[in-house]
Amino acid sequence: MELATIESKLREMLLPILGLDSIEEVQLRHSLVHDLGAESLDFVEIMYMIERDFGVVLKTKEIILGGAGVTENQVFTDGKLTQNGVLLIMQQFPENSAKITVGLTKIDIFSLITVRDLAKIISMKIAKVG
Repeated sequence: MELATIESKLREMLLPILGLDSIEEVQLRHSLVHDLGAESLDFVEIMYMIERDFGVVLKTKEIILGGAGVTENQVFTDGKLTQNGVLLIMQQFPENSAKITVGLTKIDIFSLITVRDLAKIISMKIAKVG
């Protein structure tokens, strides 16, 4: 499945979950948490809809690590992002590279994830499964 198709389907899927009315309210650059107001229960529904609509199961750690193919121990020490982790995460989320710094927590990183980032993670997961 093409990334553009995934992005389009994801944007449409997010509308009812986040209580939005128009596709224009869901831009690819928008952070799911900061810009669109997604909360923990919304993410449960988002993960369910991704599984249903795209046929892949995403784990929270896959979203946080951006599908980097590394373990949490390789990027976090005592729950904080390491310098090595910064480099790995920046490769996965180049649009957020200025915001990714040593010491961020998993929650901090999760809150930076954009619609585009999530679409890329879905695309990578589909490619692995497919």
